[in-house]
Amino acid sequence: MHTEDALDTKEKEEAGWEDFLDMTISQAKVWASQNIDPKEKPSELVPTEPYIMGSHAVNAGAWVSGPGGIAPDEYYWSYNRMTTLKGLFAAGDAVGGAAHKFSSGSFTEGRIAGKSAVKFLRDNEPKLAEIDGETIERYKTEIFQPLENYELGRSFLTPKGIISPHYLVPPQGLKRLEKIMDEYSAGISSNYTTNAVAMKRGLELLDMLQEDLQLLGAEDLHQLQRAWELHHRVMTAQAVMRHTLFREETRWPGYYYRSDFPRIDDESWRAFVVSRYDASNNSWTLEKVPLINIIGE
Repeated sequence: MHTEDALDTKEKEEAGWEDFLDMTISQAKVWASQNIDPKEKPSELVPTEPYIMGSHAVNAGAWVSGPGGIAPDEYYWSYNRMTTLKGLFAAGDAVGGAAHKFSSGSFTEGRIAGKSAVKFLRDNEPKLAEIDGETIERYKTEIFQPLENYELGRSFLTPKGIISPHYLVPPQGLKRLEKIMDEYSAGISSNYTTNAVAMKRGLELLDMLQEDLQLLGAEDLHQLQRAWELHHRVMTAQAVMRHTLFREETRWPGYYYRSDFPRIDDESWRAFVVSRYDASNNSWTLEKVPLINIIGE
């Protein structure tokens, strides 16, 4: 990355540092830690994305209501930034990746959602949920099950103390997730390329991983947190792969490619794809939703 050519004035140097600290803080850390002055010499650049998610899941997030008076009726149903779940608000990258939702815009997005949430509470005065003791105990059992799994299986550990035939620990499950998404969902090892056959097999492997997560073991509260993070990451990975499979085009060339549909297809796919997950039967439904331009092209 030839920053020494781009940052050829004091003004450009200051703007460059501001931009990188705003959007790509890790690059500024590389410069500082490796004694690189970006106005004097170039630095290495390797295009890569988090393996956990496979390809770059840009513009993905919760489906939220837009602001009244600006958003069309199809995009406005309630308070600004409220999701399709009543009383649940989201902001920032959680409602769609965009350059201005990084460091510089995150506080603004959060402020919008926070004010909307306060207005919702004042307008509705919702009562605290009344949950019976049986439901509380059921959730406690489910949440702390990894601790129980560990206690039951720790005496069967191998001599090196890392493998048990009765449970897997969060780092083991995470490695499986990373490998699945990297190889089947357009990760770096496949040069960001995938296709329908690969993703269908990847979904089978994710289903098997999800089944095995019932056997997660956690030796302490920190690992218990990691166990539930892994549950959530697997669900996110399933959504990413299902959306990429459903959209029969390559929407973001350079970030990922579908070898069976290698080009952008605006005629058929300049639209949103919305998914719904039904926890009662562990099923997904996806549909195409029209894209309405609020601001002119």
